[in-house]
Amino acid sequence: MKIGFLGHNGFALGAEDSPVLVDPILYRRYGEEYTSSPVEIYPPRLIDVDRMPPPAAVIISHEHSDHFHLPSLNKLDKSTPVIVGPTMIDTVVDCIESLGLTVTRLPFGEPTRFGSVIVTLFPPGPDTVLWESRVSQVYVLDASEPDRGGVFLGIDAATSTDFIDAVSSGRLPAPRVVAMSNNAQVTPPGVFGSLDCYRPAGQTAVRYRGQGFPGLDILGEVVASAVEQSEIFRGAHILLCGGGFLKDYEQMGPFPFSEQQELARLAKQLVRHMDVVGPVPGDVVEVRGHGIEKVGELSWLGVDHDRFAELIHRRESFLARRDSIAMRCIENADEESEDAALACIERELTYLSRVLLLSDFGRRMAVSPSAHPFVLKLKYLTRPDRSFRFDLAAGAFEEAADLPLDDSVAAYPEGIFIHAVDFAAVLRGDLQYWDVVGIAMRTWFDGDALSSPVALFYDALGEQVRPDLSCRVYQQQLEYLEKENA
Repeated sequence: MKIGFLGHNGFALGAEDSPVLVDPILYRRYGEEYTSSPVEIYPPRLIDVDRMPPPAAVIISHEHSDHFHLPSLNKLDKSTPVIVGPTMIDTVVDCIESLGLTVTRLPFGEPTRFGSVIVTLFPPGPDTVLWESRVSQVYVLDASEPDRGGVFLGIDAATSTDFIDAVSSGRLPAPRVVAMSNNAQVTPPGVFGSLDCYRPAGQTAVRYRGQGFPGLDILGEVVASAVEQSEIFRGAHILLCGGGFLKDYEQMGPFPFSEQQELARLAKQLVRHMDVVGPVPGDVVEVRGHGIEKVGELSWLGVDHDRFAELIHRRESFLARRDSIAMRCIENADEESEDAALACIERELTYLSRVLLLSDFGRRMAVSPSAHPFVLKLKYLTRPDRSFRFDLAAGAFEEAADLPLDDSVAAYPEGIFIHAVDFAAVLRGDLQYWDVVGIAMRTWFDGDALSSPVALFYDALGEQVRPDLSCRVYQQQLEYLEKENA
């Protein structure tokens, strides 16, 4: 079975003249429909959708914007079936169908043929973080030789125990290829990443694991962890994918260690009895002999080599200069918008208090010696900054004297610093939480990043818990498409 790589976590599987597409982003960037901070797919691509063969089906694994992109789906012929898992939120289905496409919810564990391949969806493993828990993992077999094993796409989640059971029991053949996502987003000193912890005293950001070997860390996580999760992967080869986007770090360019081709080259020197391949957009590969071989290129999508070289040079120059990147404001901020932002945030403080109290983070606070273990520090451009500290005894936020950022870090064990207009936009659903982390927010915390306030708000403000917020962004995308189509 041929595997075409579209970039990031997108694939074209099976017959080249009628492939099944998984999570296709058919624009160079996504997010332009609603934010001034769109995200570019990396490595950068040249795309000619008019030359794309008609897909037998399109699978959307989950609702996050780097996998589900309405403008891309709008480019499909309206007869193209769109497949989602049983846990996809209803509004996503409604939005896709409003484009004139037909959506089918495929039950987990039910093999179904589309074109030249057989697709089975599985729920993510129980250790998956909440904000990825609607992911449908995808197993694809060649319909002409289904017993030979196929391609397992883990897609941002812990491996499905249902999939492991299906293979272990013999109901499905073991995979020959496992696609593992490198979503590490390693940031150099001076650049704040999505899960980095702010610390003063000369360090703008500290990697949350506190380790000094990010390249080896990545290889350990995406290569060794695949084999360690289950015996069923021991005979499989690995495709490195994911992490294929540029956050709005214009000065820096791409994240270090985000070239999967180079990581795969290094991994192959460290492992035996399996092949590790990092395809670039447009590559078509296939399992042959004892490894994965490149067998061709897609006719309609490939790397923009000039832009690729430009971005690599930009990153090398940035690292050589040892520059830093200041926290930016995404939304327009003036006196009127900041007044409205404060009113919106104050209305939501009760909800945020409940979120804190119900979380593991809240249980940690209960044994903290500090009565005010968390602060929400709001940045303004037209007036002094404001701070709201969480009063553990009252179970509520109260306004507090605002301190400079480094003093706030010293005074409170954990906190978030963000422009008021950006945070209000997230609370209204005009921005998604994913749009502000890193580039437009600073956080500090004790312990692991996955139990930090930034991770807590991934849960509390993400699609799993607040689909009403993400639905507003989908509506903005539809309005954008209506104008474009007109």
